[in-house]
Amino acid sequence: MIHNKNILISGAGISGLTLAYWVQHYGFTPTVIEKRPNLTDQGYMIDFYASGYDVAEKMGIIKELEIRSEQYPISKVAFVDQSGRPRATLDVGKFREVLHHRYFPIMRGDLEAVLYGSINDKVSIRFGTDICKLEIGSGAVDVEFSDGRRESFDLVIGAGGIHSNVRRLVWGDESQFSRYLGFYVACSVIDNFFDTDRKFVGHFEPNLQTSIYSIGHNKLATFFAFRSDKLNAHTRAEQKELLAKKLDGLGWVIPRLLEGTIRADDFFFDSASQIHLDNWYQDRVALVGDACQCLTLLAGQGASMGMAGAYLLADELYKADGDYKVAFPAYQERLKPEIDRKQKEARGLAGSFVPRNNLEIAMAHLLFNTALLPGFSSLFARQIGAKTLIK
Repeated sequence: MIHNKNILISGAGISGLTLAYWVQHYGFTPTVIEKRPNLTDQGYMIDFYASGYDVAEKMGIIKELEIRSEQYPISKVAFVDQSGRPRATLDVGKFREVLHHRYFPIMRGDLEAVLYGSINDKVSIRFGTDICKLEIGSGAVDVEFSDGRRESFDLVIGAGGIHSNVRRLVWGDESQFSRYLGFYVACSVIDNFFDTDRKFVGHFEPNLQTSIYSIGHNKLATFFAFRSDKLNAHTRAEQKELLAKKLDGLGWVIPRLLEGTIRADDFFFDSASQIHLDNWYQDRVALVGDACQCLTLLAGQGASMGMAGAYLLADELYKADGDYKVAFPAYQERLKPEIDRKQKEARGLAGSFVPRNNLEIAMAHLLFNTALLPGFSSLFARQIGAKTLIK
């Protein structure tokens, strides 16, 4: 007999949607809330492989994801100098071979859309809704929503990402758990003025990486990662103003990319930070995905590990027949040691994405040029977290 069937999941991102799929599959009754009005944001491109690929395969959505991935036919990653001449290249076909063909690039928004499509006719999903108040009782969690509703749930799972509202309400202010790594990330979608020729094109300058790739429909996705002291920019206008100051006077096509980004409606800006929590659960409330296990935006494994965490949490709830006192500790025990290890690795790896000087830029180029050579490819696969957690 399943206990604690009525589960509230706060956040309809990749982790929350994956969790909703699996707990519903196992006989629970999830309700998902999402503060965004919809899931139309495209986000940025992610490398999809390892644990996330395995979970998606179990969900039967790999083919649909591959079809969406084919909209972005990227055959090479190329890093160029200020004149646009290639200095480092990585063949995506060979990269796929290293990962045993269980890999493809995809926009984060496409992954969300496919996950949403797998549950939207089976699970109650409320958009434009957030949690104002949580009260954990002996037999339930009483929740007050932003629309004024009050309801009780057996369990509440925070899947709201690095800035999780559930974590704030139950664990306390984010500043206690967030570890800033010295970088910021900005991305947008702009009108295409650059022929990428089926390439993901990147450019390094000291303390900056810029990348662009075509996403079809005459649109170009931009990505900036730059070193900085902690900034105080909360509104979109403030963030764009700071980005303009950081990128002012730089080379390659950065001025045109910046111009398009400043005008863009589709704009994302955040720090590269990690979340460090001793415990991922308190009584009837638990966390999943970046709310508790954030590696960093630069680690390239957030979506994959978020899906893995959601799958493992649902699996433990199923095996424990809904007994959260058994399931929550077991979930943390299965995943947290691996997350701790990956967070340590990600702190080191993140630095190589944003070289500090010309010597480090040359070393980054060398890394890309040698990554897939015999004798180096297995090491590269380990560095990017190619080992799956899903059996």
